[in-house]
Amino acid sequence: MASIFKQIYRYTHARALRHNENLWPHIKIRRAKTDNIQRLSYWGKQVKIEDLNALRATISGDVTILATGPSVKSLDVEKLASTTFVGVNGAYYLRDRITFSYYVIVDRGFIDKRFDIVMDIISDKNLVLFTTVHCFNDILHRANLRDVKCRLAIIEDLSFKVFRGIVRPEEYALNYQGEMGLSLCEAPLTSGFSWDICQGIFDAGTVAYWALQISVWLGASRILLAGVDMNNFSAPRFYENENDKLPSLLESNFSTVIRPAFMHASRELERAGIKTYNLSLESALDENIFEKAAPEAIL
Repeated sequence: MASIFKQIYRYTHARALRHNENLWPHIKIRRAKTDNIQRLSYWGKQVKIEDLNALRATISGDVTILATGPSVKSLDVEKLASTTFVGVNGAYYLRDRITFSYYVIVDRGFIDKRFDIVMDIISDKNLVLFTTVHCFNDILHRANLRDVKCRLAIIEDLSFKVFRGIVRPEEYALNYQGEMGLSLCEAPLTSGFSWDICQGIFDAGTVAYWALQISVWLGASRILLAGVDMNNFSAPRFYENENDKLPSLLESNFSTVIRPAFMHASRELERAGIKTYNLSLESALDENIFEKAAPEAIL
């Protein structure tokens, strides 16, 4: 049945809308005046989602973004216990040692290959999970709506908004230049930093960059990046081994997409007075981007 709907969608919608073909006709949305998705239904059932505007500036103080680079193995996460944790992907493996308040999953490949972790995350009623409609749709292909115990916050990639035409990175200047809340990189103009996640989020090739923009929206006054190594790309993530290692595009995207985006973000955050530290002392994101420091030197 799904393949029939997909074929109908392809014949009745423009190619620029092709990224929505797996969402039709069972997903319906309604947008708020601020353009974020305000209402979401799945096969006619209303899905309870968070109001992004209501989440703005709801926390203060230090936020730790816990990514999944190998350096996390040598990180004393207990020293970060006084911070608010925002986890991504497989960082949930550390749930017995730290308490996650927020989580970000935007990688459909991660959902496909590590659904055991995803099930644990959506079952955590103490979490606010930030994810896209496309990812949530993938989750509901393998879980029931009643399995979702976490609070759900729907975010969007500025390139792939739901039921809108695709906006490729090379088209950002044409579509987003001058928009309040969106700051484009000066060169190249294929990424940027979103101060207003209601409008959307810049992808920049890594979920850690999504988490950075979300943390600012939530109200972080200082941000600590953990496990954002961006090197030793062939090594397993801290929760993986050689046998279950998932592929990564970080190496191919690092110099052209990831590093320029983080450089731009560092300038934006500095202007706003939001100090950001990189706890991965050997990270390929050098000190020109974020100061490197061990937890004990910061907290």
